[in-house]
Amino acid sequence: MHLKTDVRSVSNSELNSGQRRYSFLTYLIVFAIIHTGSHISLLSRHDLSVSEFYLPTALSIALIHWFGPRVILPIVYINAVGTSYLWGNPIERWPLWFLFAIPETLFAFLSWYLFRIVYRGKYWLPNIYNLILFLLLGVAIPSVVAAFLLQPMLLLTGSQDPGNFWSYVASNILSEFSTTFCLTLPALYYLTPYLKQKGLLYEANPEIAMVKMPVRNEKIELAIIFTAMLALVFLIEFARFWYVYGFFSLYIAIRLGFGPSIISNLYILLITYVLPKLLTGFGKNDVGDFTDVNSIFLGANSLFVFAAITGRVISDVRIAETKLMNQNAELAITNHELDRFVYSVSHDLSAPLKSILGLIHVNRITPDTSDYQNSLNRIETCVLMLEDFISEILDYSRNKRQQLSIENLALKELCDDVLDNLHHMPNFTSISFDVQLEEPHVRQDRIRLKMILHNLLSNAITFQKKLADHKPYIKILSRRVSDDILIQVEDNGEGIKPEQQDLIFNMFYRGSIQSTGSGLGLYIAKEAAIKIKASISVKSEYGKGSIFTLSLKNLG
Repeated sequence: MHLKTDVRSVSNSELNSGQRRYSFLTYLIVFAIIHTGSHISLLSRHDLSVSEFYLPTALSIALIHWFGPRVILPIVYINAVGTSYLWGNPIERWPLWFLFAIPETLFAFLSWYLFRIVYRGKYWLPNIYNLILFLLLGVAIPSVVAAFLLQPMLLLTGSQDPGNFWSYVASNILSEFSTTFCLTLPALYYLTPYLKQKGLLYEANPEIAMVKMPVRNEKIELAIIFTAMLALVFLIEFARFWYVYGFFSLYIAIRLGFGPSIISNLYILLITYVLPKLLTGFGKNDVGDFTDVNSIFLGANSLFVFAAITGRVISDVRIAETKLMNQNAELAITNHELDRFVYSVSHDLSAPLKSILGLIHVNRITPDTSDYQNSLNRIETCVLMLEDFISEILDYSRNKRQQLSIENLALKELCDDVLDNLHHMPNFTSISFDVQLEEPHVRQDRIRLKMILHNLLSNAITFQKKLADHKPYIKILSRRVSDDILIQVEDNGEGIKPEQQDLIFNMFYRGSIQSTGSGLGLYIAKEAAIKIKASISVKSEYGKGSIFTLSLKNLG
């Protein structure tokens, strides 16, 4: 399904909430979907506004969470009014059509309002809490309210037999619940991430992640089970042996988790409710005919809910186990890095301190004062090395513990600030800097972005060629490629050997024994990039220069 969005100027409040406006084509497609559901539902009609399955409500629940009430509610109401005649409301009583369409529209509104607005539910159902919340607020309560509004309307207008009042109330609640629960759950769970990826949701939400689809072996297993359940439809009487399907559904929930369990619920609904009516419509026997509809609905609904909750719990446990395993792996890596960090820091801190102490000792025992200035210069060099190293350690710590602070940044101002901090470096004044920013602004974390640029630029300055005829330059470029913003630092310095290019981002890596840095700079840059959901790549030719590319997105 491809819905074209109409990008127009909107108010600041709409922009802040991330709400979209849709084109006429969106309304047309949504109406076609709901209206088609109405015609399919007519196959199971028992009496006026009573059926074994009713698809428009189920479809509208999913659609209202995707596209919002502004788009869906008018369509739901118009469709309910327009199809009222098909459900047995005679044309001479057409004013009642507008009355009977209210409960269905209210169902959709309550599902959205209670679940999304009052309790801030996540309609892509990422955990057991949101599943239970949706079960109660998104389906159960709205279905009860709608049924107790519709049936008295029908009774008071003389449209239905008073003797069947409670039976019809129960039938409406149970049928609405089963159809909505079985159809809406897989739609919201599987299609919401896809619609977000396509930019079609009326409220963009960064928390929605792509759902893990069943792998090949799981698909084969599901196909075998589904084939067996389809065979049972023709072999056993559903009214007496409906619970048999529960064993299959429970097995799928325990074995494969939440996604396949709600797919199996939908499949059971289709083969036991919809398929028999379709076969009857084509002149074949109704293989699933049964009379005690309400008791079957109650049992089947219990089956559907139990399987879904079991599957969600199993999936949540597996997700927690996976997170725990990943955290343990990260902890092992962190411990290893900490060991290396402590060893390297102690070595790199002690070396310049020993040099300073040595120079002080030599000057104390040497009566000649002519060399004091040289000793002071060398002490100053050692102190500056210590200062730079401590600054890198502080950057490393700050990146690890400080929370993201997202703001709108002017890249030109940020680059100027970084270059001002680097002007003390040797050969800085001999380098030609060229800043070309096609994409001048970015919404990011200032501290970490500045940290990355500082390390990339100081690296480019440090490894310039020390040749008399060499004209060093450093270019800072930015441009947009699709949704990514690329910031490049290009230089014509020494370049990096091919065998070293995969190692330069490692902690404490030095390209040679002559390197004077700590080996932390590029490692810190890489870790900071990960924190802001960015990546750093390098393209270098040894002897000619390097291009470091930071690829990032606007955040929050």
